Amino acid sequence: MTDGPFDRRHVLAGFGTAAGVAVAGCSDLPWNDAESTATTFSRTEIDPILTGSVPDVYRPAPVEPAASALEDARSRIDEVLEPVSDTVDPDDVPNGVVRASIADRRDSALEARDETVDAPADERYRALRTSREAREDARASATALAAIEADRESLLAELDDERATVRSTVTERLEDVDYRGEDGDDGRLRAALLFAARENDLETAARRVERWDVDATTDVVDLGSEAGDLEFAAATTSVWDHLFERYADETGERIDLEPVFADALEKSLERATDVSLPDQGEDDWLATLVDREVEQGFDQTVLWDAVRPVYSAREQLQDAVDDDRLGTGLAAALRFEGAFRAFELVRERFEDGKLASPESIEEIRAQRTAAVSAAESVRGDGTGPSLGADVLAKTVRSLERADDTLRRRADGDPEANVTLGSEYNEYVRLEARFETLPDAIAAFRGRLLED
Repeated sequence: MTDGPFDRRHVLAGFGTAAGVAVAGCSDLPWNDAESTATTFSRTEIDPILTGSVPDVYRPAPVEPAASALEDARSRIDEVLEPVSDTVDPDDVPNGVVRASIADRRDSALEARDETVDAPADERYRALRTSREAREDARASATALAAIEADRESLLAELDDERATVRSTVTERLEDVDYRGEDGDDGRLRAALLFAARENDLETAARRVERWDVDATTDVVDLGSEAGDLEFAAATTSVWDHLFERYADETGERIDLEPVFADALEKSLERATDVSLPDQGEDDWLATLVDREVEQGFDQTVLWDAVRPVYSAREQLQDAVDDDRLGTGLAAALRFEGAFRAFELVRERFEDGKLASPESIEEIRAQRTAAVSAAESVRGDGTGPSLGADVLAKTVRSLERADDTLRRRADGDPEANVTLGSEYNEYVRLEARFETLPDAIAAFRGRLLED
């Protein structure tokens, strides 16, 4: 998984030439060779790595939705799922694969629906945004079932009309942006988080509608998924219409923050542009990042894992500026600030000879402990709704996912051995992200709060 359009194959487009590396197949990549020769560990050794819990941190919400909005989401899910019985009968759906898909999407929708309605007040914001996926699953399940017996031509015509309406609405919401919010430090920080989340959600909805791929040959499961995308997009617009109404009700006097956001974004882009990074098309470009020889395998992966978010965030920042998306631009600016500072720290440790492929479980456990300790040291930095608090919460979530990955690695044949180099690298990167996050947030806020 990557943070942008780059992947490890791209890294070797230039690097592999000098190293004599073929990149035609995944098995040819040098980090795969490194995995095959790296130290392996028994699955039974993994559990002791996960000592010490990941700290709880504040998860910011720029606005609190009304309880009625969550009830409306539940009602919509129930309405869509009404034709789908609790047990999908083989007589109605003979194909086992289709039957399982309909049941799985229905069950996912019901589970998320219950979590949405039962969410406490401080979780309503996240629950309402999550309800979009529940509505998507519900619609995918119901449409796949209906498509089995429906007149295909009529159904496709209805979906095409719906897509045109949803597409128009999403586009209108994206283009009709009024960056108004309360002034002052807290007001600007809150508004930046709000507009970043809104634009991100609407852009996601727009991409789903744009990738529409339905014709007379589309099978019922795929047809259900495409209808689910339409439901997701429609849900996104309704969710943010409600949240913005609530924001207007909760805030006092609001001013035009567009000049403030634009100025902060301009300064952030200048900062990102001034950072010297090699062109990834150059030979040995990865090796030019550090003042030390870069060996194939671990050296490449640990540097690549640390630097790829820098390239990705800078590209996203430029794209946001080009598209006049101030909210997503500010979010990308903070991601870049954090990613670059984290990379600098990883590079320093690499050049000092402090990073090497782990040869013992104790080394991996120590690195994971260091990442958890770094998270604990900054847990109090995220207070009040802001992009900084949001980044902290998401980085802690990344730490939790890294732990989940290790737990999955522990499953399976206890006699089988596994390599844990990728997991070790992730803890290296996360430790650096936590350690540099306060300075990254301070630099970003300095631009946003400057008069």
